[in-house]
Amino acid sequence: MGRTTWWHDQLELGRGGPSRLASMEGLRGLAVLLVFFVHYADRIRPWITDASVTGPLAVRIGDAGNIGVDLFFVLSGFLIYGNLMDREQAYRPFMRRRLRRLYPTFLVVLGAYVLLALAMPSASPEFPRQPVQMAVYLGFQALFLPGILPVEAFITVAWSLSYEVFFYLTVPVFISRLHLRERTSPERVRLLRRFALGTLLLGGFISGTHPRLCMFFGGMLVWEWLRFRWPSEQDDPDRIRRLDRLSSAALPTALVLAPILAGTLLQGLPRVAAMLVLWPVLCAGCFAVDGRMRQWFSWTPLRYLGNISYSYYLIHSLVLQGFFLGLEQVWAPDGEAGWAFWVLMVPVFALTVAGALVLFLLVEKPFSLDRRSLNPRTLGRRPA
Repeated sequence: MGRTTWWHDQLELGRGGPSRLASMEGLRGLAVLLVFFVHYADRIRPWITDASVTGPLAVRIGDAGNIGVDLFFVLSGFLIYGNLMDREQAYRPFMRRRLRRLYPTFLVVLGAYVLLALAMPSASPEFPRQPVQMAVYLGFQALFLPGILPVEAFITVAWSLSYEVFFYLTVPVFISRLHLRERTSPERVRLLRRFALGTLLLGGFISGTHPRLCMFFGGMLVWEWLRFRWPSEQDDPDRIRRLDRLSSAALPTALVLAPILAGTLLQGLPRVAAMLVLWPVLCAGCFAVDGRMRQWFSWTPLRYLGNISYSYYLIHSLVLQGFFLGLEQVWAPDGEAGWAFWVLMVPVFALTVAGALVLFLLVEKPFSLDRRSLNPRTLGRRPA
């Protein structure tokens, strides 16, 4: 009993009660699980062959996992926009809180990457050894520039943090300069739709970069729709059931479409466009309807994974790299072990979770999490 209580105390970040969006924690768990498949499928490829059934299937699973980052962006758009719309906040304190949330864990992981690069030069040939070049390179990493700018990310997944920081920097200005708090919800929705479509099309067709920034607008639209336009269950039970069915269909549809639409076609624009629809529908069903999707994503183990998702996101690739480098010393890749993809999947995932737990308990939780803001709020209604 004591062990169960200890894990509960460490990983149960919400305060409970009717105001809790527990399913959001589970959605974060889904997002990091998808990201795991991307890097797991990539790391194990030397041990499997394209001639087997497993080879092409592993590629498809990795392609499907790429949409996990898009789900993170939708959730960030929903949370940060909703927080800023609920109450006006000074820009500097807001940014301090967001950077405090990101930096301690990021800097610890960045430091681990640097130490390993210095100790094992052959494993990180891209890492500069000359002091001035190293300082500039690490400065770019510490400022979260890889991703938004054409700078190579030292931490594999750090490109997405560049998107997150860009969103944090711009969304308060976006809300203030466009006077969104003074506008009605229908006016805001029209504006957000235009920005979502413009970001998607400009990013895909014209610049060829950053179309996935549209996902933040998808999350912002979910907040507007649920806050001001969604009826209570007593008002329209048929509409509730329809949303539950749509939300239930959104996840398998996303997983099927992601590998089909993967590739370089229009810079991956069709897949981004599909996720811009499917992920907000899934989130809306989880947040608004007490149905199947909310129940599934409120499952405690999945929520716990979501609660350590930032630590997991940063550390899992390093754990995978270490595991497969070690495996290579005792079992040379021969491209003939398709079975290994399936046999190693669960134990390797467990190993990445263990690494994330250590990072979360030692760094993220004590240094980044504000106890006063651990509980996601519901969507209280107010006049539009």
